[in-house]
Amino acid sequence: MISGAASILLVLLTVFTILGLYLRGVLQSRRVYWVRRRIPFVAWPHLLFGNVQGLWRDEHSATLGQRLYRDLKARRLAAGGFNLLASPSILVADADLAEELLVKDAGRFPDRGLHVDAHVDSLSETLFTLRGDRWSDRRDRLAPVFSEETIRRVFGTVASVADELRVEIRKNLGSREEDVHEWASRYVTHVMGTSVFGIRCRTIQVPNTEFRVNGRLAAEFSWMTLLKHWIGVTMPGFARKFGLRITEPTVENFYAGLCRATVLHRESYGFKKNDLLQLFIKLREEGQLTMEDVTTECYSFVKYGMETCTSVLTFCLYELSKNVVIQKRLRDEITHSLEDTDGQLTYEVIMSMTYLDQVVNETMRKYPPMDFLYRRSTQSRDNVPKGTLFVIPVYAFHHDPDHFPEPDKFNPERFSEKQTRTRHPYSYLPFGAGPRGCAGARFGLLVVKIGLVTLLRNFRFVWPGDPHHQGEVQFRPNALVLSPVEGSVRLRVERI
Repeated sequence: MISGAASILLVLLTVFTILGLYLRGVLQSRRVYWVRRRIPFVAWPHLLFGNVQGLWRDEHSATLGQRLYRDLKARRLAAGGFNLLASPSILVADADLAEELLVKDAGRFPDRGLHVDAHVDSLSETLFTLRGDRWSDRRDRLAPVFSEETIRRVFGTVASVADELRVEIRKNLGSREEDVHEWASRYVTHVMGTSVFGIRCRTIQVPNTEFRVNGRLAAEFSWMTLLKHWIGVTMPGFARKFGLRITEPTVENFYAGLCRATVLHRESYGFKKNDLLQLFIKLREEGQLTMEDVTTECYSFVKYGMETCTSVLTFCLYELSKNVVIQKRLRDEITHSLEDTDGQLTYEVIMSMTYLDQVVNETMRKYPPMDFLYRRSTQSRDNVPKGTLFVIPVYAFHHDPDHFPEPDKFNPERFSEKQTRTRHPYSYLPFGAGPRGCAGARFGLLVVKIGLVTLLRNFRFVWPGDPHHQGEVQFRPNALVLSPVEGSVRLRVERI
């Protein structure tokens, strides 16, 4: 006769066996998902890891996606199925199809498919993540924040932060090589503090301020954070049911407290500044935004803008250090442009620099901060079910020799007016395109360009290694934003 303990053990083993068989059945059905629908796919997927084995551990998603893209291109396919871990998705490999998803048929692909749940994560409902009518309503309300007039308004603040960076670098210059990514990060974080939250966080002078520590936590993508993002994107129903929370409570409490305290201080004392927060406060006074909306949108600049701006500025200085002729030509343009204003940097001067624009565009071509764009379908079509996630591999598009000959070469001339006209307009997508293109692009570009101009008019950046064996920078595998391995971009900085 079986004892009570043995009976319980037998029941548990039976339950776990049934659950295991059920899970295996689900995974196996997802493995043959595209076969059953007679849709071409990239390769036979792994039962658990799909077509992205090694993602986040051995390889960044940019280069992994590039391999899948090349497979589809070699077979002359505009798109194909692939498994993002255990989630069947569609990878886009054609610029015409990318244009259809992002612009021409944007109504059928209105959302990024990111996880949003304000009940458990109050900072998740940003303009970047919102869906449907709530997104379009928020976009219309926030239009003044992202206008050219606003960018002009914060120009002086950003320029003053860049000058603080100049002073601090000059003060600390020595024989050692400088960690350019660290300086770029401190500069961009300081800009976010002053221009968005209206506080003087002194991150350039004091690198580990509370604002920067929490900013790093907000933009940090640990294994657990990346896993949560994946669950939110690929299994939205599961994420909502179990109340998936992505933002760390300490980060939420810090930014909510900071924003509320600053807003209440200004409203109580009638204090006003030329920053983005002041515009948010105005919208709040007009009944366009709630206090929670103000906090969320200010936070989104930190979460989605801090690392992207840092990445572009870092990679640009890295490429300029290896391409001395390009660096000299850009510095000459800066010097010449500033002659008419007696060295005074203005918004008009920045906007007039054609070669600066080409250099920044080429940096974002070779190192797009966001290497993928996501869109979720709202209708079934051609055996592809409603709700399928479509993935546009931006990094792969930008490194396709059919669009950009010699893609590994840093060549700003690709963005001359003549060459730009000959290229498919949707082969270059650093900010996405269409209705859901990046609303903060204008502000991000301003931050990067002011930083570059200030640094290049005062310093020369020199590649410290063998000029004949420069190699390529290595990407940090577990980073959502394309970033170099920590400490790997160290340059010699010389005064001019």
